[in-house]
Amino acid sequence: MSLKRKLEGEVEIRESVSDVLHDLCKSRPHRIAHSGASNFIQSCDLHNGVVAKPGSIFSWNFTLDGKPRTAKTEIEEISEEKKLVRQKLIEGDLFEEYKSLVFICHVEPKDPETSILKWILEYEKVHAGVPEPSSLMDAMLGAAKDMDDHHHGVKK
Repeated sequence: MSLKRKLEGEVEIRESVSDVLHDLCKSRPHRIAHSGASNFIQSCDLHNGVVAKPGSIFSWNFTLDGKPRTAKTEIEEISEEKKLVRQKLIEGDLFEEYKSLVFICHVEPKDPETSILKWILEYEKVHAGVPEPSSLMDAMLGAAKDMDDHHHGVKK
């Protein structure tokens, strides 16, 4: 029995920040924690490779469900045309629950004022009892909205 799944989520962001969020995901993930998402992402550092190039490896420190977590991801694909960044998990705490985990961030224009930031998680569970990564999805969508608000000077 295959435990491979896909979970998709989306959040509306202001069009004026769509390029900023795409740029953060592809070439400046180390700035995410300082861009309004520090309640989820505490740090991200280039571990190996060249920023904004497939093959780059990043080390992440984040909090999920109240627990400190770590991960290493490798960028597999960057598309400027689609405003898409695809990364796969290569190391970290999430491997306790998932055999594989791919993160896809994609920004699509909706109208002149708004864009849609989509997160897609492609994953395979270690066993059927592992929960869906809905709290991870919620945290990623919340971070995107927080970064949008931060960029526009919205205080919380």
